[in-house]
Amino acid sequence: GDDRMTRNATVRDELARFCARRDDVDVDDDARALASVASGVRDGDVRVIDVVVALERELCGVEPHPRARATRALAHVACELAREVLDVQSRHTLSAFFASKLSDYAVIAHAARGAVACVDAGDDEDVEAIANGAFAGCDVQALSQADRERVLEVGVRALRANGAAAVRGAGEGDCEKACASIIAAFDGEKDPRCVLLLSDAWVILPQAFARCGDEGVAAYAANAEELYDVAASYFPVSFTPPRGDAIKITRRQLAEAVERAMCASPTFAPWAVPHALESLNPELGVQKMADAARAVRAMGRAWGADVMREHLDVIWRAMRAALAHPNATKNENDDIDDTRHATTPMAVMTTMFASEWGGEALARRALEDACVRDAESTLMTAATTKTNACDASGDTMDTGCCGGGCGKGTSDDARGRLVIATAGRVLGAVAAASPALARQVTCVTMKTLLDAARVPSPTTTSSSTLMTSASYLALILATPVLGGALDCCARAAQGDDAGVVLSVLDDESERLVALFASAALGCLGEGDETTRRDGIVLGLAGLHMMCKFPHGFGLASDVARKNACDKLIDAIMCDDDDDEGEEDIEVRLHRAIEALVAAVSGGDDAFIRVVESAATPRLFTSVSARKLQSTTCARAMRTLSALALANEIIRNDVASFMCGVVRNAMMSGDLGVEDVVDVCVRDADGVLTSGVSSDAARKSCESLAEFCIERTSSLASAIDAHCVMRITIAAVANCGLDAQRALATRAFASASSAPLLAAATMCGLRADTVDVATLQRACEDLVRVATTPGTDARLVRYCAAACGSSAFKCPSARFTEPHDYDDFGASSVVRAVVRARTMSRDESPEAQALIDDVIRALGDAETCAERARGAAETLSAATGFQASEDDLALGLKPSTHAKEGFLARQRAFSQLAPVLVERAYASTGVVRLAYSYAAARLAAGVPSAVALRAQFKLFPLLPDVLSALNTNGAFAGDGDALRATLTLVGARLAEQTMDAAADVRGRAASLIHVLCDIAVVKPSSTTKTAAVETEISMECRECALEALIAAATTLTYADIFPLRDAVFAAVKSACDDPKRRVRRAAARARQTWLAIAAA
Repeated sequence: GDDRMTRNATVRDELARFCARRDDVDVDDDARALASVASGVRDGDVRVIDVVVALERELCGVEPHPRARATRALAHVACELAREVLDVQSRHTLSAFFASKLSDYAVIAHAARGAVACVDAGDDEDVEAIANGAFAGCDVQALSQADRERVLEVGVRALRANGAAAVRGAGEGDCEKACASIIAAFDGEKDPRCVLLLSDAWVILPQAFARCGDEGVAAYAANAEELYDVAASYFPVSFTPPRGDAIKITRRQLAEAVERAMCASPTFAPWAVPHALESLNPELGVQKMADAARAVRAMGRAWGADVMREHLDVIWRAMRAALAHPNATKNENDDIDDTRHATTPMAVMTTMFASEWGGEALARRALEDACVRDAESTLMTAATTKTNACDASGDTMDTGCCGGGCGKGTSDDARGRLVIATAGRVLGAVAAASPALARQVTCVTMKTLLDAARVPSPTTTSSSTLMTSASYLALILATPVLGGALDCCARAAQGDDAGVVLSVLDDESERLVALFASAALGCLGEGDETTRRDGIVLGLAGLHMMCKFPHGFGLASDVARKNACDKLIDAIMCDDDDDEGEEDIEVRLHRAIEALVAAVSGGDDAFIRVVESAATPRLFTSVSARKLQSTTCARAMRTLSALALANEIIRNDVASFMCGVVRNAMMSGDLGVEDVVDVCVRDADGVLTSGVSSDAARKSCESLAEFCIERTSSLASAIDAHCVMRITIAAVANCGLDAQRALATRAFASASSAPLLAAATMCGLRADTVDVATLQRACEDLVRVATTPGTDARLVRYCAAACGSSAFKCPSARFTEPHDYDDFGASSVVRAVVRARTMSRDESPEAQALIDDVIRALGDAETCAERARGAAETLSAATGFQASEDDLALGLKPSTHAKEGFLARQRAFSQLAPVLVERAYASTGVVRLAYSYAAARLAAGVPSAVALRAQFKLFPLLPDVLSALNTNGAFAGDGDALRATLTLVGARLAEQTMDAAADVRGRAASLIHVLCDIAVVKPSSTTKTAAVETEISMECRECALEALIAAATTLTYADIFPLRDAVFAAVKSACDDPKRRVRRAAARARQTWLAIAAA
């Protein structure tokens, strides 16, 4: 007894000191005091009632601070001990206390925390007491936002723990009163966090009241409308998260929460369904339409068919009106951070046609709707109206007498096209629901409509010129149907029931192909030019969709597939009409090629076989039978290239064929050989770039490679060496291992006399093709050729590319690398080797020694500026080649068995840039400039955000580099470096950060003067070499003007106002620049700086 009294006295003293202290001043002392109290209760030395008695004076006092501290102490006891230690009576005491304090403004935060602990660990009596305090004993809406959220969280936790007890507590035993209390707690809430809690509560309430027996069910039903009104007041949701919102509640999250509350009980249905459909109004915008459609769909899923049955008529009427409007197919502009949920209203409505709660009934209503019957009538009228009945002599609209089909009618007939478009949207939405519905729409409803339009079937005629005047209307009708069917089949092919394959086009396959093919070829009968052009676009789009169906879901016969392929080839190869513009021709070619690509890339083996057996032979014939520079041949090769990129089987066939074409063209000296080679070896989509896999294709590549190595010297002189180099590399790269060894032996034996072919062979080899000694000897021969004075510059680069390729593929191969960086041949070889070693992340001593030697050469700038410039250009290859140096990378591409290591460029920059920058800061004069120049060139190969990181300290060096590049001197005339440096300066000026402003502010005057000088530089020479410089100069002038615009927004007014005259003079001169891009940039700069002058 004495020990307990002593312990109680100790606790009282500890709590008295705790309540007297200020918050967050003695945090450690507070933690020790609370731990001591909890430990005493846990050990049984102190009872909860003793703690309450000890805190009586503070809890009953009028001062808010001690009262809050005392409540905090009790909340800590509850949180620590309520679940395992406290007895029932103690927990009931705490629950009653916290419930009474939920309306005390000073202590709500602590009381809510304790109440949650008691609810989680308590029984019905605890839940009932706390629910009473949260709902009945507290005016929630009179509290601050934070306190409202806390109290509502307590109420929701009570409902979730024991709904019946919480209802009894909220109404003090009266369920009607409980409804009123809960509604009052949430009604009028505006904070999104509290609205999320409302959603949780509304979802729980139906079951909570049901557990209260008949009285609870009756009370809930009697108040259902009012309960729904509270949730529905937030629908449709109009909410934009504020900037810097730490809560991160998106509009979609809020909309889903309100949706759950609206669907909480089927008793809401009489008010919920009409209310949601009110927002399915196109005039309210796409987002609210999509929300409304989602809400109706959620109601159906939650309540089932029995509840929704009586509402299906009104639902369908609202859906039909929405589907007829263009907004139905627009994508909603949802939250920026939640774009994965963005969709179209039509996509949401489409899922209703496949739903269990009303899909069948809604689909039946759609297919039997008046708009479909009106479409049938319109098509029938258009098909039976004679073409010569159109009044083409008077003023006409862009619609036709036959409902818009002929293109010559009056405004009265424009309604026909609108009827067809509406029916097409409705049928497309139904077809998008499921493959079964898509088949029903296509093979039943669409068949009836096509019959009404008298669209001929291939079984009756194969002539595309027999299309009726209603064919264009049928085209408008069928396009959305095909689109919807394609969408649902794509989903079905990837879904759980992917094994169920159902052709949705079935018997209508051939007729639909004929309809769209006729339109694609401009054979829709009578109509104006606009209708014809639109028909071509729609026809190609329809063929594209039919080619894109997953395997088994699309065209049902090989005849239909072959017809589709043939018509697409016809659309590509046909002669251009005189009234077709270049843009129209390009659209036709692009869409037709895309359709063929879709046919071979969708996984439909039957379609791939048809393209392989029917389409590619026709294209081969077009290439073989025509001169290579003809339009027909160019189109055929473009199509073959696209097909080869999309499908490996076809790529093998095309590669074999193109190897023969290249060989024949090289033998005959055809001027179009460069075009054929380009089709084969382009980096992005070359036929040989992606590699071949069949033995036949490899044999063709081997034959072509042998031909190039043996007979290239005797070929026509019109064949460019670059052309030979590229095709030989590609051919060798696709040869088998044994063939590569034989080719390498033959080419390396004559490396000194035929260095071009030796270099090409070396670039295409695999890493394990030849032994190291042979490769080293070949590299030594090529280095001698490259460093021999008078060697052609392009041949030098080819030899360097071969050495770089060898260094990458066989790092153990060591050959003497030249160190004369002021010599073009030597620097080219070292540049390629440096690039290869950084690509492979070579950390050998030899690789490091090479880099060190290059960096040392930069320090010789005072004695030999040209050597320093060559060293800087060499070192920059570590992060990539400039556009003008692309030849050096011929052997370092994935197509030639070389792959760059992950983040190899950034790694090389992070290793080399600190060394260069440190030496630049430690040096002066031209040596400092050489290191700065090298660092700027090195930064050109990495993203600006990486190069401008504060750790590299690069930006302060850039103004001097710009000045040196823009004036006569050792580093002048380097267009690549100038463009890269301007890009870095512009990126830094565009940063709206304090660090960026501090970097620029001290150098504003010199930097802006340099930018002004660059912006007005004009090339003086008219030679061919200067033409390249003109292009570079144009880009640099544009970059300089863009940097001036960025400077006006980043720098302070005091920094830039004194410089305005210099900028205006430069901009005025740039406004007369011969290049349009520069003039546009100058106009933007002028407007930006005028605003500063006006201020």
